[in-house]
Amino acid sequence: MAEQSKRKGKRTVGNRLFLEEEKTNTKIMDQVKTLKDLFETFMRAKELEGLRPRTLKEHRSTFKYFLLFLEQKYPSIECAIEITTEVIRDYVYYMSKEKRLWDDHTKASRQCKTDKKGLSPFTVNIRLRTLKCLFKFLYDEGHLDHNPTVRVKLMKTEKDTIEAFSKQQILDLLRQPDQRTYAGFRDYVLMLLFLDTGIRCSEALGLTKKNFDYEQKTIKVQAGLAKNTHARILPLSKKTAKALNTLIKENGIFEDIDYIFLSNYGGKIDPSWVRSRIKTYGKQVKIDNIRVSPHTFRHTFSKFYILNGGDAFTLQRILDHATMNMVRKYVQMNGEDIKNQHHQYSPVNNLV
Repeated sequence: MAEQSKRKGKRTVGNRLFLEEEKTNTKIMDQVKTLKDLFETFMRAKELEGLRPRTLKEHRSTFKYFLLFLEQKYPSIECAIEITTEVIRDYVYYMSKEKRLWDDHTKASRQCKTDKKGLSPFTVNIRLRTLKCLFKFLYDEGHLDHNPTVRVKLMKTEKDTIEAFSKQQILDLLRQPDQRTYAGFRDYVLMLLFLDTGIRCSEALGLTKKNFDYEQKTIKVQAGLAKNTHARILPLSKKTAKALNTLIKENGIFEDIDYIFLSNYGGKIDPSWVRSRIKTYGKQVKIDNIRVSPHTFRHTFSKFYILNGGDAFTLQRILDHATMNMVRKYVQMNGEDIKNQHHQYSPVNNLV
């Protein structure tokens, strides 16, 4: 409302009369935006925040699964404002009880003829977490007046389920690659690196010659390569450093190639291909009690690092984990490991 100025005959304007009306109109515009449009707003924001391409890809994949569910169960829903807590709970129930495995994977569905229904709690939680991230963003940014995921809890999952290789299994796996061939020697060096440093598969395959210091016997995982965008230096044993140096020399046959781990044709290797190779080596030595994968090497490194006297805080830095709780999940010991540690460190055995 206009107010009388101290200057006679002059009127000034104070607070605006239609400010609240503009805010209401903006809110209405957000409410009529489609869920797909607001998802793109979310993705642009996350890209600007510096999320890694792999994480952005995961957000798109899990959102696609949610859209497929809505098309099947709630075909009339288009706007984000229509998503309620009940819809989210229905989605969790559908994933855990009703969804047929592989039915949203076009290629796999043609090959897999299983009628098994229900995803694992671990997979359900991955998809639910990304939805929680999306709707929290939309609520915090004012696009929604409620967050439909806030009261939906994650499913309970079994803890400490990924075991490590035994000493004998490690030796058996390292004997499998035919080191008389380039591919065999490369696989041997890669497994040696996994075991020596606990490095992630994607990080190892992204290493270049400049990341390797033979004199200092270290490799550098650069921030752009690390999962958590934290650069770190990983020490190497003499054996691993020597093997890496030999592999780099043999890579000299390929011109203008900087990556350390290459295919037979000098190209960069895909992580899925490495997982397949290591799984094959596991079948050759009949390891069927635990998962044979690059990630199991990471758990194996963690376990033996602690068993051999390493401290947990240094291990946390090497593994590039933000919390000690994650380190605990990687160091999983079986009954025999615990018994051996008890015999070695029991006060009764040492003092009495």
